[in-house]
Amino acid sequence: MVRVKVNDRYVEVPPGTSVMDAVFHAGYDVPLFCSERHLSPIGACRMCLVRIGLPKRGPDGKPLLNEKGEPEIQWQPKLAASCVTAVAEGMVVDTLSDLVRQAQAGMVEFTLLNHPLDCPTCDKGGACELQDRTVEYGLYEKYYQENPLALPVYTRFEFTRRHVDKHHPLSPYIVLDRERCIHCKRCVRYFEEIPGDEVLDFIERGVHTFIGTMDFGLPSGFSGNITDICPVGALLDLTARFRARNWEMEETPTHCALCAVGCGITADTRSGELLRIRAREIPEVNEIWLCDAGRFGHEWADQNRLKTPLVRREGRLVEASWEEAFQAIREGLKEVPKEKVGLYLSGDATLEEGLMAAELAQALGTPHLDFQGRTPAPLGLFPTATLEELLEADFALVLGDPTEEAPILHLRLSEFVRGLKPPFRFHHGTPFADLAIKERMPRRKEKLAVFAPHPVEVMKWAGVAEVHAPGAEREVLLALLGEKEGSGAVQRAKAAWEKAERPVLILGAGVLQDTVAAERARILAERKGAKVLPMPPAANARGLEALGVLPGEGGAGWDEAGAQAAYYGYVPPEEALRGKRFLLFHLSHLHPLAERYAHVVLPAPTPYEKRGHLLNLEGRLLPLSPAPIENGEAEEALQVLALLAEALSVRPPFRLRLEAEKALKRRFPEPLKVFPHRTKTLRPKERAGRLYFRPTMWKAHQLTGRVAFQPRLEVHPETARQEGLREGMRVAVETPFGRLEAQVALEEALPQGFLYLSALGPYAGRLSPAQILVPAGGEA
Repeated sequence: MVRVKVNDRYVEVPPGTSVMDAVFHAGYDVPLFCSERHLSPIGACRMCLVRIGLPKRGPDGKPLLNEKGEPEIQWQPKLAASCVTAVAEGMVVDTLSDLVRQAQAGMVEFTLLNHPLDCPTCDKGGACELQDRTVEYGLYEKYYQENPLALPVYTRFEFTRRHVDKHHPLSPYIVLDRERCIHCKRCVRYFEEIPGDEVLDFIERGVHTFIGTMDFGLPSGFSGNITDICPVGALLDLTARFRARNWEMEETPTHCALCAVGCGITADTRSGELLRIRAREIPEVNEIWLCDAGRFGHEWADQNRLKTPLVRREGRLVEASWEEAFQAIREGLKEVPKEKVGLYLSGDATLEEGLMAAELAQALGTPHLDFQGRTPAPLGLFPTATLEELLEADFALVLGDPTEEAPILHLRLSEFVRGLKPPFRFHHGTPFADLAIKERMPRRKEKLAVFAPHPVEVMKWAGVAEVHAPGAEREVLLALLGEKEGSGAVQRAKAAWEKAERPVLILGAGVLQDTVAAERARILAERKGAKVLPMPPAANARGLEALGVLPGEGGAGWDEAGAQAAYYGYVPPEEALRGKRFLLFHLSHLHPLAERYAHVVLPAPTPYEKRGHLLNLEGRLLPLSPAPIENGEAEEALQVLALLAEALSVRPPFRLRLEAEKALKRRFPEPLKVFPHRTKTLRPKERAGRLYFRPTMWKAHQLTGRVAFQPRLEVHPETARQEGLREGMRVAVETPFGRLEAQVALEEALPQGFLYLSALGPYAGRLSPAQILVPAGGEA
């Protein structure tokens, strides 16, 4: 550790720490615009100027002492940018002197020279770093007014401000106001250093400089993060723009339940409406980043909500009270044996809801228990790695598409191939200026090998990469085990895997949907003593599996028929609904299949409104907090399952939430952050067909509002010729979950003979047979 004096306080920090982080660690503050957490600092804004001194040393190398017996300090002749200066033993840092304050005030004045007076109309008002820095550091009386008897001078501004393009759309989600841009370069460096997409840059010079991109749209699934790190109102979220002031919104810290990562988010609401989703810093999980689907795909939560129970009368669903719905459930289940009732939870059900369902199924004696998106191979089959352990590994073997299946893994792999390690945690948290991050760091491609049924983004960082046919994961793994001859790429990956000392295996849905491939992946990992990061389609797959929310002997799975009556927390395939004697749906939005088949539909909260816990893909316990969103009479599955138990004349396992929470704590002790659940139970499922459900970070229920993502049917040009398909053609595809309209896209890199359809949900990684393509409007 290095001992540094900041003003009048001594702190100890690791070698290589920036002076900026040493200052924050000591409890002081320095203003900054150019640097942001996990971005390499370049010192361009000069707001973080400090005065730095080092002990004078004699000819013998020992510090010279003054009359008080303290080391005599030799101050540097000029102020230094604290974000790019590393600490040294015995260093003294001054952040409070007149010299420093005058320099900071001068930089604020310089920043404001051309900045428009948009505060009354700017959406960043109330959450603007420039406002904060102007109040805290902008006006320094001694700098503007050296003569105390003279009239006060608050500004030296005497010329016309520049006027450039305002409200320039960078993408369907983000708008740029070039007048407000202060050229801090955070957004440019973000794309270069975090997702690895160099799409923004400075254009022109001097006062004419502006941020721009060559094409419309930011080709990245992580573009929304620039709205969080922009220190002014230059980059704004179009889904939330002009909908409310920052101080009018109620902030709810919770976690995203869109995928199995469980990123920390802040849900901003006003008057019962969800207006905005922002990333929240959880260093061990998502750091401070969020994918675009998690950030911009929230508008569905407020649209066409189901707010009251519906009961089928005279062939159609009509609004009813909860008492009437209870009577309808009791009547509908009167002739159904308890062991023939199915309980099927959504993939984002909380641990409390999963525990309730598992214990209720045991009380009923029914084997028909499952959750949406469960894969034939459970996550507990593998020894699990954490996201931070990935950074400590020396080789990563990927079978799947991390960018779409678990988006934060894309960003972690970007750090991994640059050799970055989990940063030191200071008193103030993650370092603001991590000097381990350099501009344009070389990527060590030999550390990464990627195999997938289609081209994936992370292949650009891989030393070994290969596209194989859908369903060929088992052959790739067999070759990696050395039990068959593989391609040249597989052989190179096998050699790197065997040479590695701390490898990590990352498995996508294509492996988890195939029990043969999953078992071979388990053997591969256990032979090497490697840990695994599986990427399941369901957000709480690990937690629900650990609680035993799985079909018993003879029980029907989440997308299968079998039970005579069923509770569904989601909409299953139509084949699973036919022939049921009674169907109870628990949904936040009414679906056409529910409208056709349901006997009772009860209103449900969205994941943004739930209280409970999830286990993410690492096995990390994550809490959910309910945002105040108007949802009418919606109740969580805990209450609905208790109602179902009463209707079946069975005592509910839990009547109160506190009972479920106490029982859960016995399963998941609070100090335990990662839950090491293991199981070797496989449930094989037939895999056949040529329609492959390509994983997507966007889900079907999100395709509303401003969302720019459109489902695609991707094929090789030769396959398209054989099928009579043309680029841009609109087609309707018959899928197990209904008809989906998609746009045809031709991709040379795809294997021939297969059709790749956007999965949009729990079918990711599956193959489906005998799909019918129907023209749906011809050319786009």
